[in-house]
Amino acid sequence: MYNYKNSKSNIINILNSKTPIKEKDNIPSDQEFTYENGVLSWVSAIFVDIKSSSELFKKRDEKLARLLRAFTSELITIFQDFDNYNQIGIRGDCVYAIYSTPKQNDIKKVFNIAVKINTFMKMFNKILTQQGYSNIGVGIGLGCDKQLIIKAGRSGTGINDKIWIGDAVVDASNLSSIANRYGNDKITMNRCFYSNLQKYYEGKDWFHLISNSRYFNESFYECDVINIEFNEWIEEGM
Repeated sequence: MYNYKNSKSNIINILNSKTPIKEKDNIPSDQEFTYENGVLSWVSAIFVDIKSSSELFKKRDEKLARLLRAFTSELITIFQDFDNYNQIGIRGDCVYAIYSTPKQNDIKKVFNIAVKINTFMKMFNKILTQQGYSNIGVGIGLGCDKQLIIKAGRSGTGINDKIWIGDAVVDASNLSSIANRYGNDKITMNRCFYSNLQKYYEGKDWFHLISNSRYFNESFYECDVINIEFNEWIEEGM
């Protein structure tokens, strides 16, 4: 039972406790996080947001359940193609992954995941049509930042999770909601993500800077890149 008098002393104890923050190249294992420490590390996040989900979820039938199971299962498998993931999950109508990305090449690998998902959606919708289902659209958001990561929850309850403090996760989530909407391309990324990616694609005109968007409070980059080999297989009939 909640005891507000005990709650007061708990709050004061936490606020007055020491919280050492260590900078790490890679996000540590869950076992290294305690309720007293924190980590600074380079993080990239990818969020995949289902478009028009409020309309889609009104059906609440077996077909929707099967569609969502197939969709989330395959996305999680694609996320695992890059084994630097620290967390993969589902948040409302979003499926997401958070990666440790201490090197620029790691950020390129996260971008490749986004491209693979963008191409996968062509296959997925083609299969849905063949099976008598309605097609769905998604927006893909990418974010990168040096994040403060802490473990939060209640000691002794087994209820805890990491809190990601910085722009990587927040931007990826927000950008996924405007990707493939309002005339934006299917893949969007914050400036930090793009600045670490651009050297690999010099001379390519795939990326477009979007400034002064009414839907996102900072400028960002967008693209609609697909995996050629994967796409050719889809076009040839799978």
